[in-house]
Amino acid sequence: MNGKTLLELPFDILVNIFSILCTRDLRNLMLTCKTLKNVIINNNHIWRKIGQNKLIIRNSINSYESQSWYKRCLISHNWHKGIYKNQIVLHHDTLYMPWLKFHNSEILLLALGSDLFCFPTDRRGLPNCRKTLWALDVPTIKRYDVRTNDISRFITNDILLLCANRDGCVSVFQLNGTKKRPSLLCHIEDCHKYGEVEVTAVEAIKSKTNVCVVTGSQNCAELCMWSWNFMENNDEFICSEIQNMNCKKKVKPLSGDVGVRCLATSQSNDRLAIGLTGNNKPLVLNCEIFELQEPVDLTKNGKFAVRDIQWHNQNTLAYVSHSGYLRLLDIRTNNVVYESMDPFQSSLYCVKSDGNHALVVGTSEYSRCVLFDARRPARHVQMYFTQKKSSPIYSLDFSSSKLIAAADRSIAFVDFDVNPAAIKKRDYSQVFELVKR
Repeated sequence: MNGKTLLELPFDILVNIFSILCTRDLRNLMLTCKTLKNVIINNNHIWRKIGQNKLIIRNSINSYESQSWYKRCLISHNWHKGIYKNQIVLHHDTLYMPWLKFHNSEILLLALGSDLFCFPTDRRGLPNCRKTLWALDVPTIKRYDVRTNDISRFITNDILLLCANRDGCVSVFQLNGTKKRPSLLCHIEDCHKYGEVEVTAVEAIKSKTNVCVVTGSQNCAELCMWSWNFMENNDEFICSEIQNMNCKKKVKPLSGDVGVRCLATSQSNDRLAIGLTGNNKPLVLNCEIFELQEPVDLTKNGKFAVRDIQWHNQNTLAYVSHSGYLRLLDIRTNNVVYESMDPFQSSLYCVKSDGNHALVVGTSEYSRCVLFDARRPARHVQMYFTQKKSSPIYSLDFSSSKLIAAADRSIAFVDFDVNPAAIKKRDYSQVFELVKR
């Protein structure tokens, strides 16, 4: 009886057979011969079907779309199983609460003290912190109290770079590309309570003709807004207009002493999410009429402070709290559609979303980041101890294959684009339970 071997079958039949196999069977087939390995690796139909049930970390840049589905599934496997290389890319002796942004996986923007640095990346996407593309010394005002002049947060919005400062001021810069030093447009002084409190949050609301700078402080129960015509090219005109108190508006989210911890503008610039100190849910401000979106839930309690907030998609907010919870809030119904807690029940400091299913949070201890899947509530996917020294993770950012986390004395880089056969697995996906004895 004569029969065909597997390699003699038509290509379409081979693909249909391989598409019903599990990952382990495909791996064993790839080990049999080079021809089968090339067929399996280079066929997106096989791996696209496998990827439907996996947590594929998305990337905002175009290089993600150019990746094969085999590569995406391999990197997803490494995220899920804790297979990665980590290293310290920057170390400093001074204790900071740094803030960073891995801008399009091309440059690393890092705020240390009152300085803002821009570092390039190499071919592997690793930030080269020995080489500085540019650095900014943000304008400061000397205060005769215990406050520092450190940058609390910064954001980029199109061509604008805004830095919130602990001395109670905000600096507005214009970006001239990613590799050129930004130019200072204006320095807004004494934002809240005549400069007696720090600015902990800043955002920019951009329309066709105007730009509105929004600031908030955790020690002040109001938002302050400055707007000007951004089509005017005269920098002196912008500076004089924005310092004019007539262009300053105030919106009071809550009565009492509840402050603003964080802000986030939607991608369409029509809504502003407000994370409060002492409230268990963020508020949403309609940027067209500058009124809060109903209903407004008020729960004044210190442990419910919203530490960080981000738009997961156009209708969903992702936020973390002092009590250790990660939640997704549907702003259409004002209902929490996802809730999970840190495995160690630690406070959470920051959150990032890939806009699809992946959520990564930074915790208050052990230099630890935690990955969650928005489709799997009540448990985490994996934990990553980014460095040996224990510290809170004050800020983080990630791409499809990279994770960058900022601790008090160093910046850690985690690379998941590695060969899983050559790297030791660090799997902390188990569910932890607090046992009282």
